[in-house]
Amino acid sequence: MISFEQMTNTPMLLYGCAALSGITGMLLRSGALKKTACGLAVTGFLAQTLFMLMGGHAALPGGLSWGAYLQLLAWFLIICGIGGWWKLRLDAPLLFAAPPALILFLMSHRYLNMQVRLPENLSTPFYALHIGVLFLSLGLMALAFGAGVLFLYLERKIKAKTPLSGFRKDFPALTILDRINAATTVAGFPLYTAGMVAGLVWAGSAWGATVTGDPKEIVSLAIWALYALLFHMRLAQGRRGRKPALLAILLFALCAFSFLVVNSYMDTHHSFIKRQ
Repeated sequence: MISFEQMTNTPMLLYGCAALSGITGMLLRSGALKKTACGLAVTGFLAQTLFMLMGGHAALPGGLSWGAYLQLLAWFLIICGIGGWWKLRLDAPLLFAAPPALILFLMSHRYLNMQVRLPENLSTPFYALHIGVLFLSLGLMALAFGAGVLFLYLERKIKAKTPLSGFRKDFPALTILDRINAATTVAGFPLYTAGMVAGLVWAGSAWGATVTGDPKEIVSLAIWALYALLFHMRLAQGRRGRKPALLAILLFALCAFSFLVVNSYMDTHHSFIKRQ
């Protein structure tokens, strides 16, 4: 019988090897190591999926722990990386996804025994929809963030006419990074909107009001407005380059604040942690 520790450690080890292979592959400009990194990331994803199907994320009597949610977010992040790898025929999205997936798994160890508080009247299918689409959109935001940071770095080097040497020569071109940013935005905003609508509809029945002034709701609405602006810039205005990259970075930073700070340390209906 596979233990819960093994269910956590096996994907984490594979994601760690994928991150190490990917970084080393970029530093050494080795296509073979990059392909190995992609294969390890996919293998880690398959292992994590298998363990999830075996019930590895429902170890506590009440359901998922805060640590399990972090692992679930890593799973969605790798899904986005695999999707970009397949759709765009680029290894960059999957190479971007492996290191943060590893970080999420490392963070999860501390919180595997911390129960997430769920309202009693929240139905499982509805909650799965709410969390699933939001986590998927967060994964897409993370890829947009990585592409945006690298875009700004390369753009600055090019404008300064600084020659790219060593592993920097293997960085994706600005046009490719912009494509990743645009694709993740166009796919991610509708998903985030669907998750927001599901949350607002449920809030009306759970607390008697669609918007209650809860800190999580306020931050989430701010994120949605910023995401809508980025989506409009990309789809309606056809904007490219620096401004969308900056906005994607700001958007992800606000999402990270919402997920890691608001849910953990603020007085909110959406507080994740409840110690057993």
